[in-house]
This record gives sequence, C-alpha cells and structure tokens, in this order.
Amino acid sequence: MDVQSYYYNCSPEYIHQISDSLQGQVLRLLERLPERQVQSELNSDVWWLFTSRGWSYDSIPSSVGKTGSPELHVQSDRTKAKRQNIRDLCLTSTTLDTQWRSDFANTFEGKLVQVEAQFGKLDAMFKDFCGFRIAYAEKRLALGIEIVLSDPMRFFVHRKRSVSEMANFDMAKNTLTTIGCSYLADWDRQMNAIMVGTCVRFQISFILSYS
Repeated sequence: MDVQSYYYNCSPEYIHQISDSLQGQVLRLLERLPERQVQSELNSDVWWLFTSRGWSYDSIPSSVGKTGSPELHVQSDRTKAKRQNIRDLCLTSTTLDTQWRSDFANTFEGKLVQVEAQFGKLDAMFKDFCGFRIAYAEKRLALGIEIVLSDPMRFFVHRKRSVSEMANFDMAKNTLTTIGCSYLADWDRQMNAIMVGTCVRFQISFILSYS
C-alpha cells in the first residue's frame, strides 16, 4: 500500500522525540495492509497488525478469527493479544464519565500514543478528533494518529451511495485546518501565562492514510 502522511502541529522530529521507531513502525504496518473490498476484513487486518506489535486495543472486531490472515505474516494469536492488552490506555478521558476509547494505544517511555483507524462515516472521525483533544487537555496524550482512506471509492465500489459520507484524507486535513488552528490560537494564549516558551502540541498530531 502507498501511505500518505500529514503532520498537524507536529513534525517528524517531534515524533522522533517520543520514540525513534514510532513513525517507521506505524508506516510499515500500514504498508503491509493487503487491498480489501470489504470493510470488516480491513478492520480485522488493522487489528492484527497493531496487536502483533504490542499495541493495546479497545475491542476485537467481530471479523477477527483465532489467527491473522496468512497475507499479514503476523506471529500472534487472539490469546496473546488478550493477555498483553491494557485497555485503559485507550481511554479518552480519566476524568469524564464518557467511556470513549481510541482503537489502539501504546506508551513509549511513559508517553501515550493513541490511534484511531477510521473507515466509517465523517461524524465518527469528528468524534475521534474530539477524543484526542480531551486526552491532550488532561495532559495525558503525547500523540494522536488518525488512519483514514485516501480514496474510499476505490476500496468500496459496491457502496457508492455511502462512500460520499465516509472519512477520507482530504476531509481530515480540511477539518483540522478549519477547526484546529483557531482552537490552537486560543489554547496558546491560555498556556503562555504558565508555560512560557513551551511548544503546545495537541489533537491530531499526525494523520496517516493509505491508498
């Protein structure tokens, strides 16, 4: 798969400070995704790839079997994934009674990274953005990663009526430009009073899509 990256209020250098292997690991996982025509298979593949690298998860997609597809070449199984899972890492908030969780999460030297794989509708993507913002406001989140399709029509040709409402790469970027920057300006003015000179980073720091 070809992978596109978009950095919002972030940079490769910042991600490297979290972990020198983080960006490369996520990109390599996405590059291994086989092309699918069914969304449930895509969800299953993503779950296997992330859990095989030790990422915690919120839930197991119904399409996930006992082992991953042979095409993925993962050395893992459901029992191992369950045993290593720390579901609370996926929590959007530890202070609000929302029970929102990201799809995947992991820590790198104590720094929390959450991942949302959004192959659904646009409103679900907006909820992902809100969740990252909440987690950052609680000073828990170091990096949020949103994975979306570059061109949903290419993958789901049998769902032409619903594709226009699906999350996609361009819409993700445009949404951040529209709602993210104005919020950042307000946040900076508040934070400068107590954190002079600190570079404030929040929300979707880095969006990945594959095509």
